[in-house]
Amino acid sequence: MKTPEVIPGTGVALYRGEDSRTLAEALTVRVVDQLRQALTQHGEALLVVSGGRTPEAFLRRLSAADLDWARVHVVPTDERWVAKDDPARNSRMIRQFLLQHRAAEAQLHELVSDGQADPVAAATEASTRLRELPWPAAVVVLGMGEDGHTASLFPGAPELQQGLAKDAPLVIAMTPSSQDTRRLSLSASALSGANATLLLLQGEGKRKALELALAQPQALSERPIRVFFQQPLEVFWCP
Repeated sequence: MKTPEVIPGTGVALYRGEDSRTLAEALTVRVVDQLRQALTQHGEALLVVSGGRTPEAFLRRLSAADLDWARVHVVPTDERWVAKDDPARNSRMIRQFLLQHRAAEAQLHELVSDGQADPVAAATEASTRLRELPWPAAVVVLGMGEDGHTASLFPGAPELQQGLAKDAPLVIAMTPSSQDTRRLSLSASALSGANATLLLLQGEGKRKALELALAQPQALSERPIRVFFQQPLEVFWCP
């Protein structure tokens, strides 16, 4: 990876990778370093990771890292309100690609626990349950859509302002009109303040979306990813 490009007027540093393999390698090194620091200093570590297809190569590589995984807590950034075994479930993807090999002993804390009747009740239960974890996170690995959403903080969602509020609970039930399922999402306040906040992007569409979001960093509701621009944010991108 080359020296990062610092975006003036923001806390954003942009790392450009040659391809998805080198990007996954660089991101893994960065995440492992943060987790090791947290384990040394606090005896446990909290890792927050996004879903989707982009993180798969990174999660596979991370699963082989030499860490005391039994003391690492893993939380998804967000979750779809679908059946537990649905392929679209982010926690299922994390189990499939991260909780393997050496990382099989990591502790996964799902946003949706069994027996929840609706997303609002599930968000309330998850906020209480996850409060026991060692916040702020050692490292947060975000993703971003071309519409500027991150986690399930979608533009236009009725609950977006609550999700962006500084006093929001850890988990918010979201009803994004652009999506076909309801969601649970960690709030911006839960995602903020990590020892390291990383944003993983791939493709020209995502690069252009990032540039658009950076052009007007004040309009948070239009591009929710902007809430992270005024704190240290490391962007890992490749074509």
